[in-house]
Amino acid sequence: MTLIEEKKALRQRLISERKAVDGAEKAALDRVLCAHIAEAEAFRKADLVLGFLPIRGEPDLTPLLPLALASGKAVALPRCRDGEMRFLAFTDKTVCVPDQFGILAPPEDSAPVHCTENTLCLLPGLAAGRDGTRLGYGGGFYDRFLSTFPGHTLFALYQRFLFPTLPTDSLDHPAEIIITEKGVITPL
Repeated sequence: MTLIEEKKALRQRLISERKAVDGAEKAALDRVLCAHIAEAEAFRKADLVLGFLPIRGEPDLTPLLPLALASGKAVALPRCRDGEMRFLAFTDKTVCVPDQFGILAPPEDSAPVHCTENTLCLLPGLAAGRDGTRLGYGGGFYDRFLSTFPGHTLFALYQRFLFPTLPTDSLDHPAEIIITEKGVITPL
């Protein structure tokens, strides 16, 4: 089995497993993840938080967006177009609209943001390895973005989707901070 086939099979399995998480359990886990992230130094010190709106059963971290705004941080969400992902400003007045994949995002004419070494990027995805490896959906949008990103990365996921390591290639970018409902995992 090639690396691409291995990742594809793992993605399919993990998407099914994540969809099977009970709604009440998921809501409770999401609240715990948000609390851990809010306490994390990288979140507290962030000047800008790059968030995302959950799809496919991802943890719902959206309660962090108004918290970040209320504490004076800028917030941005991704918008994909023509193979590129840009982060656009998000406020409590932003009305998100579907992007080319049907994922809600700030409108095209929203202001782009400037990332610094104090920017925190919350990563979506399916699974993480204790070594920082992560498995996304295979589009490479975040890996391309992270190749020039100067700030910190945080991947929050349910403990059941944390593995010793995951199959990776040279284009994959690991997560700097991993948080599960059990707390912070320091990548090996």
